[in-house]
Amino acid sequence: MFGKGLNSVSVFSNTYATTGANSTVFGSVLSGGVATTGAHSAVSGDIVSVGATTTGGGGSSVGGSIINGGVATTGDGSIIGGGVTSVGAATIGANSRVGGNLVSAGVATTGDTSRVAGSVKSGGAASIGANAVVGGLVEAVGAISVSASGKAGGTGSLSAAPLTVGVRTDVLTESQQISEAQKTLKSMGAGTALATTMTTDMTLYAGVFSAANLSTTAGTTLTLDGQNKGNQSWVFNIEDYLVTGASTRIVLINAGAGDSVVWNSGGYSSLGASSSFLGTILARDYISVGANTSVTGAGVSCGGVFSATSYVSTGDSAQIGGGGCLGIDNFTPPAGPGWPTLPSVPEPSSYLTLLTGLAFLGLLLRGKKRQPASA
Repeated sequence: MFGKGLNSVSVFSNTYATTGANSTVFGSVLSGGVATTGAHSAVSGDIVSVGATTTGGGGSSVGGSIINGGVATTGDGSIIGGGVTSVGAATIGANSRVGGNLVSAGVATTGDTSRVAGSVKSGGAASIGANAVVGGLVEAVGAISVSASGKAGGTGSLSAAPLTVGVRTDVLTESQQISEAQKTLKSMGAGTALATTMTTDMTLYAGVFSAANLSTTAGTTLTLDGQNKGNQSWVFNIEDYLVTGASTRIVLINAGAGDSVVWNSGGYSSLGASSSFLGTILARDYISVGANTSVTGAGVSCGGVFSATSYVSTGDSAQIGGGGCLGIDNFTPPAGPGWPTLPSVPEPSSYLTLLTGLAFLGLLLRGKKRQPASA
């Protein structure tokens, strides 16, 4: 459906993206503003934001990397499978793990008992907390402070701020992709007209459907029947808003791997709490996902939520993505004491001998790329 820039993304916001506590995103997050994840949350791919990025405390995890154009802050006990790259200051919380490098054009700080497998490079001062370990060098334009109980592979001075490679300055191209996709879907025609409110359970065969607005009452179920034909698609063209009541269910039966479901909203989309939603949502305005609600794709599609002009917000314990999402085969979200941890960073003297193993770990955490949805 989209070009390369959105190929592994399952949450896109033109302004800001925020996920609630205990939430899970299978795939990557791309935000045109700030990106924030709640406590005990998980993202299996990368978090990329034009503005600041903050991960919640209590043990949040990111299977890929954090790359942002503002300040980067990871909560205590966080696990970052890749590296952290920040145009502003970067702070790694206490007891956190970073599987790659920490690169900051501003001040870089690692909390007590934190672990950075790679190097720390700072355009300002660099501070390494008590009992913290940095496997590589700590290099900075400003002063370097390594606590007495901390360890590093060495220190060095930088004459200029390090390059923050990969940081985005805007998401205009991706926003345009979403808008163009919406136009293409709308050009498929009105198809079958639906009532603006679904009050009872309903079954629909594949096709194009349209409504001025579309809402469901609480507890209703919409069944999509693929009739065992394979490569079936459901396209919902909605002129304005898409709103589902609490505990709404969208289910697919008699399905094939090539089936797809796309919801094209010309306004905002709001999903009620404790709902089970199927398909990819494209909205011109904001997207709000209620607590304990899941949004998953059909067939090999990851599914996801994409706001062309506004924000994306998910409630506590929400889940976005599934099926073919980035990293889903090799990623387990936080779930109490058993959630995955990176291995302890070795003492600096033996660090170089484990580079190959850490690179392999990075591949495992990132997993496969998401299969694009077919629509």
